[in-house]
Amino acid sequence: MEIYLVLGLLVAAIVLFAIERLPVDVVSLVILAVLLVTGVLSPKAAFSGFSSDAVIAIGGLFVLTAALRRTGAVERLGHWVRRRAGDDPRRALLLVLPLVAVSSAFMNNTTCTAIFLPFALALARHTKVAPSKLLMPVAFASILGGSLTLVGTSTNVIVAELLPAYGQTELGMFELLPVALPVAVCGLVYLALASDRLLPERGGGPVEESYALSEYLTELDLPAGSPLVGETVAGADLRGRWGLNLVAVGRGGSALEPAPELTLEAGDVLVLEGPADAVWALRRESALALHHGPDPMEAAVAGRDLRLAEVVVPPRSDAVGRTLSEIDFRRRFRANVIAIARSGELETARLADARLRGGDLLLVVAPVDEIEGLRTRPGLLLVSGGAAAAPTGSPWVAAGILALTVALAALQVLPLAGAVLLGCVLVFLTRSLTPQEAYAAIDWRLLVLVAGMIGLGLALQQTGAAALLALWIVDLTGGFGPVALLAGFYALTLILTQPMSNQAAALVVLPLAMQVAAETGLDPRAMAVTVALAASSSFLTPLEPSCLLVYGPGRYRFADFPRLGLGLTAIAFLLAMLLIPRFWAP
Repeated sequence: MEIYLVLGLLVAAIVLFAIERLPVDVVSLVILAVLLVTGVLSPKAAFSGFSSDAVIAIGGLFVLTAALRRTGAVERLGHWVRRRAGDDPRRALLLVLPLVAVSSAFMNNTTCTAIFLPFALALARHTKVAPSKLLMPVAFASILGGSLTLVGTSTNVIVAELLPAYGQTELGMFELLPVALPVAVCGLVYLALASDRLLPERGGGPVEESYALSEYLTELDLPAGSPLVGETVAGADLRGRWGLNLVAVGRGGSALEPAPELTLEAGDVLVLEGPADAVWALRRESALALHHGPDPMEAAVAGRDLRLAEVVVPPRSDAVGRTLSEIDFRRRFRANVIAIARSGELETARLADARLRGGDLLLVVAPVDEIEGLRTRPGLLLVSGGAAAAPTGSPWVAAGILALTVALAALQVLPLAGAVLLGCVLVFLTRSLTPQEAYAAIDWRLLVLVAGMIGLGLALQQTGAAALLALWIVDLTGGFGPVALLAGFYALTLILTQPMSNQAAALVVLPLAMQVAAETGLDPRAMAVTVALAASSSFLTPLEPSCLLVYGPGRYRFADFPRLGLGLTAIAFLLAMLLIPRFWAP
């Protein structure tokens, strides 16, 4: 019965991760609780994942990456690319893709994409190319680069740190390189040649044109005889009475923030967002007239008083699944959301009640001095409209600490978790990052997911469920040979990693793969490398965190990802099946 309980939990985990009705960390904790309550795992075994080397190493890598970001180390490389690229979009693509891949080899690939996203948007507008032509290749390049080293993605760390539980030594810092490097090189060449041909042309141009503001914003003059003259914005209650969103108030050539205490004056221009019938009702009842003078939103675009900015909702943000009203967006950040780019379309109606999704791009208008508050808000990513973040600390010190960490782990002076922990201590001692910033930089949900799924993997082993599944898989594959088994596990991991997180897919498949290796005499490292590389091949859907970050800004639709990603997936699969048996005899 324990075997069937654990297998049932395995199936439930796969389904729940795929449908995303519950956060992945909650699913992980529920599974762990069931294993604990039913007695399948002892408390010590159930909680062993929280003290595992994998959790410590992944958490520490988030801290080291945050130090690089805070000191501006990566941004300097981005500015170098922009100077070298000039106005040539193809040259920009050829320069930026290898830079992203190399940078991603030494930092979390999602963080790498987040760092390069604002730069890539600025580069697209500078070279007058649609952002959709550049952003997806940047995300894919970060995924390719993440596979090059042990620290490039948390998936590699998980596989490496779990190998000792199966009688194997950890993966080396560059052990994946013989396969991952050819895949990355061929993948980058493919992206450079195919992106312009296969990707649509969406977005681009000045922000007011890109969002077609004139199509859903209405400007009305407030004459002296209107009953709204002398009312405060709160007293006028345009949203409650007419369902209209007051975006800005034009006054004396400036665009003012519609703060609740602002008093409306004769001659003001009200910039409104809402349905035409509501605008008509307001005009009729409040004696307003259509504005035909200078556009007050030009002041916002120019950034004199208000400024337009773009903010992405990251995939694991606490804002996902909540409405703008629920998080009190306008009051907390003095910012007004006027459009949401989602699945290649713009949403402009009833935004306060729209539930946010990972990858949503929010167009906001806010006072200039409040824009930086959006940059520092956990769970939001400011991608345009703000001033360049002022670096603090020395980028050379942060880069040197990361290089030392990699060297200590690569030379096996310290295990990866120990080297990363030492790097974190040096980051604090050199003031490259504060402890508060370090805590904010860590993706705690990912750590809980990893810890909980380690417990499920332990249950698969201890109950014999993994051995039973391994026998079934061996019976199904018959006598097709070891390469067929590698291909089968690559395909299985590849399929699971599309709807699930990469880490969850690796944690689900790795115990089965290692058990099959034990049953058939396959090289366990060949199986581990296969699972690690396949789990990072998330090119077919926008559900991978790096892809979600560019989903809104690139105005992509779901079908755009397999259009470009299918060829990249085929390249990765064929090269892996050709090279893995050469370096790790199956």
